[in-house]
Amino acid sequence: MAIWVGVDDTDSRKGGCTTYVAAVLLRRLGNVGVEVMGYPRLIRLNPNCPYKTRGNAAVALKLDTSDLDLVKRLTIKVVEEYSELDEGAETGIILLRGEPPQKLREFYWKAVREIVPIEEAFVIAEDIGAEVVYYGDGKGLVGALAAIGADLSPGKTYELIAHRAREYWGMVRRVDPASIYEMDEATREYTFDNVDYETGDIKITPHTPCPVLLGVRGIDPGVLKKAFEMLRIGEPVEYVTIFETNQATDVHYQRCRIRDLRDCLNAIVEGTVSEAPRREIGGHVFFRINDGEGELTCAAYEPTKSFRDIIMQLTPGDEVTVYGAVKLKPQGLTLNLEKIQVRKLARKVFSRPPLCPDCGKRMKSLGSGKGYKCRKCGKRVGKEAVDVVEVPRELQIGFYEVTPAARRHLVKPLDLSL
Repeated sequence: MAIWVGVDDTDSRKGGCTTYVAAVLLRRLGNVGVEVMGYPRLIRLNPNCPYKTRGNAAVALKLDTSDLDLVKRLTIKVVEEYSELDEGAETGIILLRGEPPQKLREFYWKAVREIVPIEEAFVIAEDIGAEVVYYGDGKGLVGALAAIGADLSPGKTYELIAHRAREYWGMVRRVDPASIYEMDEATREYTFDNVDYETGDIKITPHTPCPVLLGVRGIDPGVLKKAFEMLRIGEPVEYVTIFETNQATDVHYQRCRIRDLRDCLNAIVEGTVSEAPRREIGGHVFFRINDGEGELTCAAYEPTKSFRDIIMQLTPGDEVTVYGAVKLKPQGLTLNLEKIQVRKLARKVFSRPPLCPDCGKRMKSLGSGKGYKCRKCGKRVGKEAVDVVEVPRELQIGFYEVTPAARRHLVKPLDLSL
């Protein structure tokens, strides 16, 4: 009978990384003859979690052993050695014999879409017979349980993570940018979000003092290995580990009516543009949609770059489906846009005085509802003669997305096929 071990909340804003704990643990287990079955898991949870440190990720390993005491002892040792407990990490460890029950699958779906109270994690752990180890209040138990119970049937991706030698932690990462672009060009059919060509941002190297040197994401583990070999790295690499993940699968979204939205959800909402987009100080763009039962403010913030130019082309009456994070803002619930589908375009028209039927000159208005008069010949016509002009729409029906630099881990790029 296999044993699952899940771990979460080992890092802090100053350092640490849960994937590093997983990389160390699986190798120490291997040293005593305990092998990981399949790939270790890197599972992202609700990205709107207010108390996350960075990417809100947990890890899980499925182990080919029945020696739970050995696994527990080694896991505790690695956690206490590498978790940021002194910086406030509230690490949670879950140990489970056998396959995750359906109740744990349901818990995963709740954790990836909502905010789960720690009390619920304790109840679930007891119900399924899992063993629990935790530090502080044990907030990491939520992620540890969800990582074990993760349902990857809707799709999965992989991430190759290279960890740095300890003496390089906190230093500038030495990866040749030109080699990253070369790797992207050679593998982009199978890898994604390596670079942002609009902003010039390198996406595979983090900007935090954590142990991660780089992470390459893709849909084929074999291609990830080849992609890593293409990179020119100027520092020692301690570990290279491929994780299976729920990243880039859109599993965090829920289809909602506006009336059912609440803070911290990740929602898909259909509606009609009810207020024209406006660009405010800082470059942020806002507009409103209506679904017949309520109105919602939608926002495209400055980091989404050229995506904002697409949003500015919307006009009242356009029918859209918006994807994004729901946040409670001073103006009320606001959906921070990550993707948008333009389903139907409204006619965009404006009215102007007609041409004089006698001399062809543009007439002038006599005031609201009073018709028009020609400046040259004095000819008068009624208000029904108004000249209505339709403005051609540059915006096309279809999907649009933010740039890779603004994309969160769980959001599926439009060109990614799983």
